[in-house]
Amino acid sequence: MSFKIVNDTLFNYLINDISGANFESLAKKLFGSEYGENYVPLGGMHDGGADSFYLPSVFGGEKPNTFFQFSVTDTERAKKKISDTIDSLRKVGRTPKQLIYSTTELIPKQDVLVSEIFEEYEVLLRVRDREGIKQLINSSQTANKLFLETFVGEINAVINSAKNLEGGVNHFVSDPTIFAFLDFELRDKFSKDLLHDKILDSLIYWSLRETDPDAKKFKTRGEIIESIKLVMPAAASFLLPRLDHRLEVLCKKDAGGEERVRHHRKDDLYCLPFEMRRQLAERAVEENSLQVQFTISITDRLKNVSSIALNEAELGFGAKIIFDTVHEYFVEQGLILSAFLNKKIEDININEQIVELQVSKVIAKLDTKTKFSPELVGRCLKVLGGIFYNSSELERSYMGYLSRTSMLFMTLQSSPTVIEYFNQMSGNFSLFVGTDLLIKAISEQHLKPEHKQVETLLQICVKLGAKLILAEPVLEEVFTHLHAVDLEYRNHYLPNEAYLSAAEISECDRILIRSYYHARIVDKSFRKGWDAFINSLLDPKCLRSKSEQGRDQLRGVLVQKFHLKFESIEDLSKGVNQAKVTSLAEQLSSARSYEKHPNLSQNDALMVYATYAHRRANNESANYDGFGYRTWWLTKETHVLSFTGQLVRQESGVPYVMRPEFLLNFVVFAAKASDARKAFSDLLPTTVGLQLGQHLKQDVMNELLDSVQQWDDLSPERISIKMSDMVNKLKYDRFKQYATKMK
Repeated sequence: MSFKIVNDTLFNYLINDISGANFESLAKKLFGSEYGENYVPLGGMHDGGADSFYLPSVFGGEKPNTFFQFSVTDTERAKKKISDTIDSLRKVGRTPKQLIYSTTELIPKQDVLVSEIFEEYEVLLRVRDREGIKQLINSSQTANKLFLETFVGEINAVINSAKNLEGGVNHFVSDPTIFAFLDFELRDKFSKDLLHDKILDSLIYWSLRETDPDAKKFKTRGEIIESIKLVMPAAASFLLPRLDHRLEVLCKKDAGGEERVRHHRKDDLYCLPFEMRRQLAERAVEENSLQVQFTISITDRLKNVSSIALNEAELGFGAKIIFDTVHEYFVEQGLILSAFLNKKIEDININEQIVELQVSKVIAKLDTKTKFSPELVGRCLKVLGGIFYNSSELERSYMGYLSRTSMLFMTLQSSPTVIEYFNQMSGNFSLFVGTDLLIKAISEQHLKPEHKQVETLLQICVKLGAKLILAEPVLEEVFTHLHAVDLEYRNHYLPNEAYLSAAEISECDRILIRSYYHARIVDKSFRKGWDAFINSLLDPKCLRSKSEQGRDQLRGVLVQKFHLKFESIEDLSKGVNQAKVTSLAEQLSSARSYEKHPNLSQNDALMVYATYAHRRANNESANYDGFGYRTWWLTKETHVLSFTGQLVRQESGVPYVMRPEFLLNFVVFAAKASDARKAFSDLLPTTVGLQLGQHLKQDVMNELLDSVQQWDDLSPERISIKMSDMVNKLKYDRFKQYATKMK
C-alpha cells in the first residue's frame, strides 16, 4: 500500500467513531512502529491497567518504568483514566516513572494535566492526543501503512470522496534534508569512491581498535565486516565491496614507510600495530576532551536555568537527557541545525514536538532512581533551547563535529530521513518492467539470493507498495527471446557442448545460455539438462511450437514469481494516439538493422506513449507531494530516447524511462530507516562518529548549506514542486554514475 498523506477531514472522519478495542489495537501498532523493538504490547486482564511498556534493554535485566495507556475516554474524564492506570500499575507491583497517554480526543491545557499528575503520583505524564497521532501517521511510512490498512474498509466505502480528502504538503518539505540531498545528487554525477575509501579506512581502524599483536588479539576479515555493518548498516552495499582492496592498500607501508594495518597471512588475521594505535588514541583524546567540556557546559546551564537548586543525581540525570537529545536531534534534523550554526539561515524553528518526543525516548531508555519531574524536564527543554539558539563557542565547536557527521551520513544515503523519503516514494510507483530486466531476472534463477540483483530489486519495490506491470508486448518479447535462445542453443551449443571451454561460454552474447552453463558446469548447482532449464518457465514443446499455451504458462510464472500485474495491449492502449505510435515505430524500424524484429519497434513505441497515457489517466501532474511522477518504464533501453526528444518536451520535459540504477542505489540497497536511525544514534557520540565527519570535503559541506539557503527562501508549496522536479531528473539521469551498477 502506497504512502498517502491523510488530511484533517479524512483523519477526523476515520477516527471519530473508532471503538476502544480497535483504537487500542491500532495504537499498539503505531507506537510499536515508533519505539521499535524495545516496545512491548500487553494484553489480558492482569497487566495493571497499562496497554504497553518500554524495555530499557531488549536483553532484559532492567525493569520497565515507561508505560503506555490508550483510550477513547472523553477529555473531561482523561485525568481519572490516567490516575486509575497509575493506581492499577502500582497494585500489581510495577513502578511507573513515565506514562505516555494516547487518546482519540483533543487534550487542551496539557501542561496543567502533566503538573497535576506529577504532584499526586510523582509520575511524568506525556500526552499524545488526536493531533499527535495524525502527525505520526503523516510522517512515518510504517505508521501510515498501518493506519490505512486499519481503515481500508471505511476508505473503500467512501472511495470517491476519500480521494478528495487525501493530500497536503509533504512533511519532508518542512526539513531541508531531502531538498539539499536531491540537489547534491544531481550535481554529483560521479561515484564517490575516494570519499568511500577514506570512510572505509576509518571504519577498518575502528573495528581493529582493540587488537594488539603482543597480546595475541586479532580479528578475522569476517569480524571486521560485522563490526562495520554494526555501525553503518548501509555499508554492505557501497563500502564492503571495496574492503579487500582497502585492506590490501592499508597493509602496505605508506609513502613515509609507516605500517597502518598488519596482516598475519598464515592465519589470515588482522591487527593494528602499536604506532597506529597510539596515533588513533591521541586523536580520540581530543574528541573525548571536547565532549567532556560540552557535558560540563550542559551541566552549568542546567544549574543556572533556575534559582531552585538540583541535587547531584538530578544534575547528572538532566545532563544525560540533554546530551542524548542533542545527538538524537542531529540524527533527525542535523542539516537544518548545521545551517543555523553556520549562519546560513537567520532563524530556525526547532520542532518542539520532535524535541519532546526525543526527550521522552531518552527517559524511557534510562535506568535511574531519579524522579522524572515535569520541572526537571522543563529545565532540560529550556537548556536545549539555549544550546540550539544561543550556543557558546565551545558548544558550537562540538556541534560542528556533529554537523559534519550528520551531513556525511546524508550524502552516504544513511540518513534515516533520506531512507524514509525514498521508501515512501517507491510505495507510490507504477512501473512497466522492461523486457531486458525480466530476461536478466530469469537468468538469475539459479544464483544465490545475494547475487539476484534484479529479482531483489523487484521484490523490494513490491514490498514497499509499488505496482509492477507486465505489459502484453513485453510478455511477447520475452517469449520470442526464449524461442530464439532455444534455437541457438540446440543448433550451435548442444552439438559442441563437450568441447566448450569456460572462455567460450563467457563470450556468448545470450545471457540465458551463459546462465545455464554457469549453473551446470561452473557452479554445478543445476545438474539437469537444457529442457529442464526451460521447463522451469514453460513447457519446451509449447515454446518450440510457439503456442498460446506456452505464452500463458510463461505469463503465469512471471506474474507469480516477480509479483507482476498483467496488462493487455487493449488496456495498455487506452488514451494512446495510435497514429503517433505507428509514426514512432516507423522511425525506430528504419534506424535499426534489418535483423531487428519489426514488432519490437512497435512495442517500444507503444510503451513510450502508454507511460504518458497512464500518467494522464492518474492525473500525476497534479501530485504536489515532492515524490514526482509515479508511472515509468523501468528499463536500460536507451535507443528509443534519441527519437522522442520533441515528445518529451511536450510532456513537461520529463522522460518516460527510469534507470534501474536509481532504484538499486536509493531503495534496494539502503538500510532500513529504523536500523539506520539506531546505528547513527549509537555511532554519533563516539570518537569514530565524531572523526568520520572530518572526511566530508568543505566544498561538499558548502554546497549542502547553500541548498539550505535556497530552501529557506522558498514557500512550502514551491519546495514541494522543486523536489518533484529534482527527483524526476534523478530517476532518468543517464549521465550519473552510481556506486552500485546494474550488471
